[in-house]
Amino acid sequence: MITIANPEKYVAGLYERLSNEKIEVGNGEVLETKEDELESGSISTQKLFNENFCKENNVRIYKHYSDDGYSGASFDRPDFNQMIQDIENKKINLIIVKDLSRFGRLSSKISYYLEEFFIEKGVRFIAVTDDIDTGSIETSEDMMQFKAFFNEWFLRDTSRKVRNGKKTRAREGKVMTTYPTYRLQKRSIRL
Repeated sequence: MITIANPEKYVAGLYERLSNEKIEVGNGEVLETKEDELESGSISTQKLFNENFCKENNVRIYKHYSDDGYSGASFDRPDFNQMIQDIENKKINLIIVKDLSRFGRLSSKISYYLEEFFIEKGVRFIAVTDDIDTGSIETSEDMMQFKAFFNEWFLRDTSRKVRNGKKTRAREGKVMTTYPTYRLQKRSIRL
């Protein structure tokens, strides 16, 4: 359980992220899902979770940074970039996320921010459900790197599965387009 001693010295930036995925299922129908939909719910759920953590620990909130519809594979996200700018401008000195995968999914970039950039800028980072707190001696750097690696592996494994599914549908002669051309309807043909 993460606790914050001297909460008055922190100004928090709360970061939330959720990817949108469009996946074409076998019959050509397109489903839009949210990454980790059943687990994390939505941006609003993450906001509430982060706010409750701040209330429980008497931490002042500066701002929410929310990237809805952006992949964790890229760190070039509008609100993420704004958060980094606010760190540079010394507006915030604490970053709170629900879990490490909400921050991002590339272990090399996560390591850079947590082990270099945030330390250089005097910023504390907390991933609440993963029990990661860069301001605590008890946070294991090895565990943090393992979770970052696993989050990246999940991203690559999902990508591989989607590519293999598309190849299989193409070999079977199934419809591969998302949208039908002008004035045509998309239908599955049964022989």
